[in-house]
Amino acid sequence: MRLWISTRQEVKSCAQYNRVVNRRRFLHAVAGLGAATLLPSAAAANAERPVYFVPLENYRELPADCYAPDLITPREIILHWDGNRNGRELWKVAVTYETLAFLNQSVHFAVDDKRVLQMLPMFRRTVQHSYGALGFNDVAVNIEMAGREFDQPELAPAPEQVRLTVALTSLLMDYYAIPFERVVGHFERDDRGLKKDPGEKFMAEFRLKLIEYRASRSPIKQQLIADSY
Repeated sequence: MRLWISTRQEVKSCAQYNRVVNRRRFLHAVAGLGAATLLPSAAAANAERPVYFVPLENYRELPADCYAPDLITPREIILHWDGNRNGRELWKVAVTYETLAFLNQSVHFAVDDKRVLQMLPMFRRTVQHSYGALGFNDVAVNIEMAGREFDQPELAPAPEQVRLTVALTSLLMDYYAIPFERVVGHFERDDRGLKKDPGEKFMAEFRLKLIEYRASRSPIKQQLIADSY
């Protein structure tokens, strides 16, 4: 699978050539950013430079009143469903976006069975403070999958949607040095006991898929990522 990662300096060339960044280029980019930390001025610049984890046409920022004005250091990833009770034909990131905008809420990413939508500014070491998981937004990257009640067989997400979410989660883990045990479901971060997304059964299966996906990467690639921090 091809992955995308871009900084503001790359935006012009990306727009011109519509070039998708594969995992090898990602590793080179991360290694370069790690080397840049040797220079204080370069480190400061990288800290402020926006990072895009999707093709630029899949970046659509939510209105400013949907998220907090401050930046946070991401330490975990929280998975959600968007709760869409309409038919599968409307389980789309565009609907997720419009719903969040209407409710003045936010997550960093929406995922359907076709694409990933990035909806908030993200940087080398920090990300925008979202309104996605009460009590944990100051440490979390929030990912919302289109759909609902994933533990019910007839409502299970499409395999491609799961695959896209696994790949995105793994990329974010590597980029922000987030450990496996800090990839959780919303229900695991709800002190009120009101949330059940994205489903206990789904989350257990997702973790297995994430382990399998990450194990499929070569040790050399894993070491390159580790050495960049």
